[in-house]
Amino acid sequence: MEPRSVTLGERQGPEQFVAHFTWEEYLGLEAPAGARFEFEEGRLLVSPSGTTPHDLLIGVLVGMLEAYEISTENRHGVSFPPHSFCMPPNQRDYQPDVGVLTDERKDSPLEDRILGAPNIAVEILSSSTEARDRGVKAAKYFEQGTSEYWIFDPDPLVAEFYRRGGHGWAPVEGATDRYETPLLPGFVLELVAVKRRLDQKLRRRP
Repeated sequence: MEPRSVTLGERQGPEQFVAHFTWEEYLGLEAPAGARFEFEEGRLLVSPSGTTPHDLLIGVLVGMLEAYEISTENRHGVSFPPHSFCMPPNQRDYQPDVGVLTDERKDSPLEDRILGAPNIAVEILSSSTEARDRGVKAAKYFEQGTSEYWIFDPDPLVAEFYRRGGHGWAPVEGATDRYETPLLPGFVLELVAVKRRLDQKLRRRP
């Protein structure tokens, strides 16, 4: 039975398009401290810096993925904190909170801007970006070939995992506490361990 699809990718609020730029103009911009720039068909998207739980969760997830990379001698994937993915060049530049490459690109010299969508895109929700993460970005990740989309709410910690369905993103049922993906053989994401490490970094007591 095909997994049911959900409404990720529908518009769920106004995107933060704040100005119009050419691709060449965009490439010459430098985001100020506390902001992230992305590009969507001639429009500049500006996101403010995340909350402390948001930003520390990026580090926790990247750390767990890097530990997996080391243990598997980099055979299966390479992960990034926010990094440019041109989807495609001249049209779109997204910077997921965490991006993972599992295809042949992982074995090539990596550029400042990677061509194509990440195989796994991870977005951590905040009040200023949730509508876009669940709306236009989800749609474009799917359109451009991303295989899995992971969404985290950092506080309190909740995770959602999606894989490609016939007509959109299909939720992975029963992955509330533990998640494994065929894209990263042997990798297990334990949500209890993620929360424990995040709480440690936030200096929260059990």
